[in-house]
Parts: sequence; C-alpha cells; structure tokens
Amino acid sequence: MILIFARMARLDAFYCDKHFAYFSRVRLPGYYTFSENMQMKYPGFVLNDSLGLVENISNYDVNLDTVLNLLRSKDHTLYERMKNDLFSGQSLYTTGNAKEQQSIAYVTYPRSGNSLMRKYFENITGIASGSDMVMKYCANIALQFCGFKAEGIVDSRAWIKKSHYPFITPF
Repeated sequence: MILIFARMARLDAFYCDKHFAYFSRVRLPGYYTFSENMQMKYPGFVLNDSLGLVENISNYDVNLDTVLNLLRSKDHTLYERMKNDLFSGQSLYTTGNAKEQQSIAYVTYPRSGNSLMRKYFENITGIASGSDMVMKYCANIALQFCGFKAEGIVDSRAWIKKSHYPFITPF
C-alpha cells in the first residue's frame, strides 16, 4: 500500500501541502502536486523519471577540493569570496573529479538522529549528503521534501552517504 501511495505521489495523482504531511484529491489552497512542490523546493532541478531522483539541470556543482581547502583554511577573506557560491541555501552536488574525492560512509541505526546530523553536515559543508535508501517509500520521499535532494544517491555527487546497512532488527 505504501509503495502505491509513493508512486501515486510522484505521478501527481493527488495534492499535498509543502511538508508532504497532508493530502487531498482536490486542489485546496496551499496544496500542490508533487512535481509543483519539488519545483518550489528545488528550482532548477527535475525528477528523474526512471529513478525518481532530483537531478541538477542548471545549478552549480562544486569541486570537493575547493570545499576542503575552505574548511581547512584560516583565511577569512577566502570564506567571504566563496560563501555565496557554497552556502546559498541549496546544498550542492560535487563534480566528482577532485584530487581528494573520497566518500564518507555514515552508517547508522534508523531513528537515531541521522537525518539531523546529515542536515548539519550539509549546512556546514554546503554539499548534499546522499543515502542508499530506495525512493519508492514515503519516508524517503518525505526526506527529499525536507531538503535532502540527494536522497537515494550514492555516486560521486554526494560526499557523505548515509546507510542503515546491514539493517537487522534485534528481535
């Protein structure tokens, strides 16, 4: 049932509020289709039809070496020159071709506060954090609505990648 609901949302079969918390079959004030909500949240991005991921079609990608140099630097003028590009309120994808293009695996247990930490990482670095979660479940779509545009992405576009693998319940 949840899979059907998530698929219907991505096909714009109903309307939802900007938090993806309330739904309606008729358009109400403040309710939009999934695609309309995504365009408001991520201007310049589109949903990939095959995977349902947010893809960058016109935005700036950042070289990871540039971000690492900034984070390591004590030069305040360097931050002033780069802050508008890196910290514009929209987390960025990496170009994937940096000299230090390492990945960080952020392996956590579900409901342990990992989304809060991922948001901190994104706010501090300006780079989108990815995850290996499948985008057919409502919880993952809701995370994408909350600003995790790299939800479901584990390639070189994301520097920090969250995983719950291996997810084994204790009972």
